[in-house]
Amino acid sequence: MNTKELIERNNEKRTLLTEENEAYYSNILIYVRLKLELSESRSEEMLMEVLDQLIAGQEEGKTATDIFGTEPAAYAETIIAELPKEKKRNIALFLLGVTGMILGPVLIIRGLLLLILSAFADVNEAIPVITTSIIGLCIIIYIILVLTFIVKRTRSSLINNTSVAKNSLYTGLFAAIGMGILVLIIYTLPAIGPIIEFPWWASIISGVAIWLLVRFTKEKT
Repeated sequence: MNTKELIERNNEKRTLLTEENEAYYSNILIYVRLKLELSESRSEEMLMEVLDQLIAGQEEGKTATDIFGTEPAAYAETIIAELPKEKKRNIALFLLGVTGMILGPVLIIRGLLLLILSAFADVNEAIPVITTSIIGLCIIIYIILVLTFIVKRTRSSLINNTSVAKNSLYTGLFAAIGMGILVLIIYTLPAIGPIIEFPWWASIISGVAIWLLVRFTKEKT
């Protein structure tokens, strides 16, 4: 059974749990899945084993706390300690996939905006290569940092039982400060490097090609 099938099977079997046990198990599941450096396939296999154990215990009248203890995050840590790390190749593919999923839509949106605006006024389709590359890299770094912050805050909340409102406030502040820095970089960075023409149709075609490549690679891996 591959990872996708394990996840689907997991979702189906969780419907057998009581509300209390499902909430407990969900905390374990989120905690383990958000440990992104772990082997995804082995993590899902282990989560399925835990779910089967919980369902069997539930049939005997036991609760999740009876089986695994009162702290789901602490039990999740014992699971994580037994799981292997993800291969570096898979991590690299994941990061490239994230980059492609960001870059593709950005290029498509740029192309559509240029196409629409060109109907009303003359638009400059030329781009400074180095400046554009720096801005693109900054956008990717910003998104990765925000996602990393969300993951860490979520895992921390499962340990410390912090409120959703508090986590949302911290995440919003982090994202807002990062966005401010990003906008400042975009508007103050001078044009660097050679200037090339990059018309709207080339932008759309490039974006679609990158998006399709990422989707194809994801399906294969």
